Order: sequence, then structure tokens, then C-alpha cells
Amino acid sequence: MNTILILLLAILGILIGFITGLLGIGGGFILVPLLNSLFCYMGIPLNASIKMAVGTSLFVIFLTSTVGTYKHYLQGNILWRCSIALGIFGIIGSLIGLKISMEYLSGNLHKRLFALLLIIISLYGFYNTKKQEYRALSNNLLVSSIDTMNNSVDNVDSINYKKLCIMGIIVGIVSSIFGIGGGIIVIPLLVYLLRFPIKVAIGTSCGMMILTSLMGFMGYMTAPYSFHEDLYNVGYVSLIFGLIVGSIATVSSKYGAEISYKIKSQRLKYIFYTILMIVGVKLLLD
Repeated sequence: MNTILILLLAILGILIGFITGLLGIGGGFILVPLLNSLFCYMGIPLNASIKMAVGTSLFVIFLTSTVGTYKHYLQGNILWRCSIALGIFGIIGSLIGLKISMEYLSGNLHKRLFALLLIIISLYGFYNTKKQEYRALSNNLLVSSIDTMNNSVDNVDSINYKKLCIMGIIVGIVSSIFGIGGGIIVIPLLVYLLRFPIKVAIGTSCGMMILTSLMGFMGYMTAPYSFHEDLYNVGYVSLIFGLIVGSIATVSSKYGAEISYKIKSQRLKYIFYTILMIVGVKLLLD
């Protein structure tokens, strides 16, 4: 692996970690298209490059979510019973999504579906950011929800586990097809449907992502694909790419989190979601 490639991966790790810490969302949305472009540039066919990008992204998410879960565990923000329920049914969803990805999605269709997902996420982000600006009693998207709840979910037995299981399956399918952690889907559902405090929702989501991303990237690892020395891949997972990006992202994420507390991030969110929209439209039209 040459120095320029290592430098590019390091920059990508800094970018992904910074975005994760600043905006509180996983970096899979930006990581997958960038890795896909990089793999294509290295001569990997599109049918394989998009799967390699998804598998490697899930590996990175596993690394970052493991570190994130430990931090939330120290702060007491994880309901382990809920994380495990989401994770177990997320694994079921991951197996479904993996089968769909490997057997029914061509490289071009896979890329276009991912483009549509980026566009949907960007529209969702624009809507929520604009909604945030018009909240009279809060500067945070979900603070007003916290005000109406306790700081913890005391009665675990009152949680609707049927809804949790459905959430887990949906997140698992989406995660394994598109190489994302699923936090951007499950966190709002935990807050608005099950009335979780935002910190507990984020921590519980991190615990879930360890299981779903682990099953996802292991599924891509076990899928047969030829070995490339530059990628050091096992199946559709580039271990060397994932380790470089993931290890650097876990460090840089704390700086994004620190900045998020010091500045108004609405403008940065608009920039980020605009980039997602541009990337999504470009992938869709290519």
C-alpha cells in the first residue's frame, strides 16, 4: 500500500469521525460512496466495488460503535435489554438484507438504491434541521422531548418489545444492504414512539449497532471474492482499509463532539445534507 493511499484513508477516517461526533450520526452515508469510488478507481468492477464498500463500511461501524458503546456504558446511558432485543432481531434483518444484496441486487441497482437512500436522508435532515430552528423552547432537536420525560426509563417491563423487534428487523435489513449503522433510523423511533430520553436512545442504539454491524460485515467477509493484495480483503471486506479508517475515526469523533457543543451546527448540518443530496443525485444519474 503506497503512502498516498494511506494518507487518503487517514483523511477519510478524520472526516468520518468528525461528522459522527459533530452531527451524532454514523458515517456510512458518506463512507460507502467514497469507498466505492476509491475501489472503482483501483480497478474493482462495480458489481464488486459497491459490495466491498458496504462490507468495509460495516467493519468501520463495528469498530466505532464498540468504542461509542463503552463510552455510553460508563455514563449509564444503555438499556442493555433493549439493545440486545434490537440487536438480535437486527441480526435477523441483517441476514435478510445480506441475501437481498448478494442474490438480487446488481452493482448498478445497488448503487441507485443507495442514491435514493441518500436523497431521502438528506430531505429528512433538512426537515429536522428546519424544525429545530423554529422550536421556541429548545436549541436541540430533541430537548423538548427530554423535558417531558424522566432522564431514564425506569420501568423496563413497560417497554413495547414488539415495536423494538420490528425496529430491529428494519434496521438490520437497511444496515446490511447499505452499510450504515442504523442509528439515524432507530434513535428517532426510540424517542418518539417509545419515549426514550435522547441520551438513552443514542446509547441503546450504539449497543444494538455492535451486533448488527458485526453480523453484517461477517456476512460480507464469508461471501467468496478473490483476494487483492492492495485491499487485504477477506471476502467483500477490506481489513486494512477498515482498520485505518476506523481507528482514526474513533479518535477524531471526540473533536467533532467537542465542537458541536461550542458552535451552532445548523449551518454545518445544511452543508452536510446538501452534500448528501448532491452525491445521491450524482449516483442516481451516473
